[in-house]
Parts: sequence; structure tokens; C-alpha cells
Amino acid sequence: MAVIETTAHFAAHLHTWHKTIKLRDKIQSAKLRDEAYQALRSGEFPDDIWDRFLLVDARFDFLMGDIDLCEEKLQRLNPDKMNDYQAFFYYNFMAIVKYSRKEYFAAIDLFEESEKHMHAVDDEEEHAGLHYNKAMQFYYLDINALSSFHLEKAISLYAKYPQYESKIANCKSLQGLNQIDQREFGKAEENLLEALSIAEKYGQKDFAVACRFNIGLMYHKHGTDDKGIPYLLEVISHTEHPLYIKALFTLTRSLYALGKRDQAKTYYQLGMQVSEEQHNWEYRWQFAILWARYVEHETMDYVYESAILYFKENDLFYLMRLYARDYSQYLWENQEIEKFHHYHKLALSNDFK
Repeated sequence: MAVIETTAHFAAHLHTWHKTIKLRDKIQSAKLRDEAYQALRSGEFPDDIWDRFLLVDARFDFLMGDIDLCEEKLQRLNPDKMNDYQAFFYYNFMAIVKYSRKEYFAAIDLFEESEKHMHAVDDEEEHAGLHYNKAMQFYYLDINALSSFHLEKAISLYAKYPQYESKIANCKSLQGLNQIDQREFGKAEENLLEALSIAEKYGQKDFAVACRFNIGLMYHKHGTDDKGIPYLLEVISHTEHPLYIKALFTLTRSLYALGKRDQAKTYYQLGMQVSEEQHNWEYRWQFAILWARYVEHETMDYVYESAILYFKENDLFYLMRLYARDYSQYLWENQEIEKFHHYHKLALSNDFK
């Protein structure tokens, strides 16, 4: 058990604890938390240290998956009474809470508040992390230009320090996703392959799987599905990975696009089975749409309309817009003008989530 007696020592301990939290080391983070808490109970420290402890303790709760407790602790603090150093982290941590709840506009506002206090923090890793987090929010809001802008800032900061090469890989991966949306497929391929290379270099298995998924997705959106199939097949060999069902869906869609219907049917059936086992209706409806588009065309109206309604009622606005756009195109081609106007309007909806 570390002995923490002075304010300077306590501040250094909190800094180390926060670094451990960012590394997602739950065991060591819990140990450092206990040491800090014991020091607070047995010693006398100024209110400033208590506030800093509460800030990092809230971030620890987030790491452990208790988002509500994290937010409750942050709400005990008054940022208007904090110095700039503490305010930077307060707004940063609160933004992470909002981001986890998909409240992207609120998260951006909080990150911008945090940026106003960034001058008080010397650690350039924190500066880079702020830019990366802002880039994430803009990506989820389909504001790719601003996302790319902040990623370039983050990369320029991380590039100064060899130990942050893996963080550059994260930036490159997200940059690749922005470039897919902007249809800059050559640049996307370069960034995603570089991210995969770095992930493999450092043995980051989960991140390497994510990179392979993104590469497979990129080739599908580029219309070169045959190049993406090997990457997606590798991803679905990791059945416990969070991207497993997404990879199953993208693989099925790619096989249908290539006209390989027998193979596609196999993965469609597996995808429907997994969706039902996981009670994942978001993907169950997406698999159903694939089946309607490529196999049972007579079910198109029922499946699309039911799926779009489900996405709308469950605040899955991105999917609502995506499939309303597909369906409105189908309705236009079949001259179902009245229904076309309804779904075209949904496709242009500016609801975000």
C-alpha cells in the first residue's frame, strides 16, 4: 500500500490513477483508488484535492460500467468554482458520459467547453485525446469534414511521441471511415490498412478485428466486394467480438451483391439465428430487408415499412434514414408517388441519434 502524505504526492497519485484508467486496467485502477481513498480518510488535504479525487473517481466508475454513478458524482461538482485544470477534465468526463448515451450534440458542446481550459494542461496526450473524441462525435453526426480536421490535429500531436503509435492507429481507422463516407476509397484503404498493420504489430487482437471489419465494409461500399470477403470471413471467426453480427450482415450483403446466393443464404440464416438469440431486432430487420431485396421481392413493402417503423420508434434514426432512402428509390421506380413522398421525407429527416 502506497503511503500518500503530501498534497503533491496525492496529485501525482491521481495522475497515475487516471493514466491507468485510460489503459482500461481495472485491477490496477481499483488498487490505486483504494490507496487514494485510504489516504483521504487518514490525512488532511485541501478541498482542491477532494475535487480532483471525485473527478477521477467518477471516471473510474465509467470504466467499471456504472455510467449513472459517474454522472451523479460529476454533478456534485461545480465547474464554475474549479480552476482551469480541473474544469478541463470535468467537461471532458461529462462529454464522455453524453457520448456513451449517443447525445452527440451535447457531447460536442462539452468537449468545446473543455477545450477552452486546455491551456492549463501540459500533457499533449490529453490535447490529442480531446481532438480524437471530438472527431468521434462529428463522425457519428455525419459531419465528416470536421471529424477529419480534428483527427489531423490529434495525429500531429501523437506523432511527436513514439509510444503513441497505437493511438495513431485509432485515428487512422476513424479517418478511414470518414473517407469511406466521402467516397475517397483510395485514401480510406491506405489508412485502414496502416491501422491494421499497427494493430498487428502491437498484438492488439480486438482492434485488429475491428480494422478488418472496416476494410471489408470499405470494399463493399466501393463495390469491390470480392476483395472484402476474406477480411469479413476472418472477422466472423471471432464470434465473441462486438462486431460479429455486423460482420455477418456485411458478409451476407456482399455475397448477395456478388450474386453468390447459396453462400449468402447460409450466412443469412446464421445471421437471423444470432439476431434472435441475442434479441437484436435492429439486425433481424436488416437481415430481413436483404432477403426481401434479393429473394422474396413480393415482401418488399411489408418488410421495408415494418423495419423503418421499428427504426423510427426505437430512435435508430440513421437506419431509418438509410432504409427510407432505399425504399423511396424503389417506390419512385415503381411510380408509387404518394408513398414515395412519405419515405423520401423520412430519408431527409434531420433527426440524429
